[in-house]
Amino acid sequence: MKKFLGVFSVLVMVFVLSGCGGKAETDTFTQSPMAGTDVSITIEHKGDKVTKVSCKAVFDNEKLFITDEDMAKQVADAFEKSSNLKDSKMKYTDKETVITYEAPENSVKTGTSFKEGEKQLTDMGFKKK
Repeated sequence: MKKFLGVFSVLVMVFVLSGCGGKAETDTFTQSPMAGTDVSITIEHKGDKVTKVSCKAVFDNEKLFITDEDMAKQVADAFEKSSNLKDSKMKYTDKETVITYEAPENSVKTGTSFKEGEKQLTDMGFKKK
C-alpha cells in the first residue's frame, strides 16, 4: 500500500507540474498606415516564445475607391509587393477587401522572442490592442 501511495503521489506531482508549463497567450497589434486601411498582427505565444503569427490588412473599399474585384486584386498585388509578402490571400466583398498573409521577413516569426517582436512592432508604429 505504501508503494502504491508513493507512486500515486509522484504521478500527481508530475501532472501538477506539467500543468504549470505556461498557457498560450494571444496579443494583437494594430496600425492604420493610411485612411481606409487597418493592419493587424496577432501573435500567439507561450511565455516569451512566439508560437504563431497571423497578419491581416483590411481595406475600406469606399474610402479607397475600390469598385470591383479586379481593382481589389490590383490593390492586393501592390500591397503584397510593397510589403514584400509571400502567399497572401485576398477576400473581396462590396464593403471591404481583406488580405491575410504570413509575417514579412523583417517582422516577428514563430520561434522568436515575444518581447523582441513586441518592441519591433511598437517601433514600427503598431499599438497593442
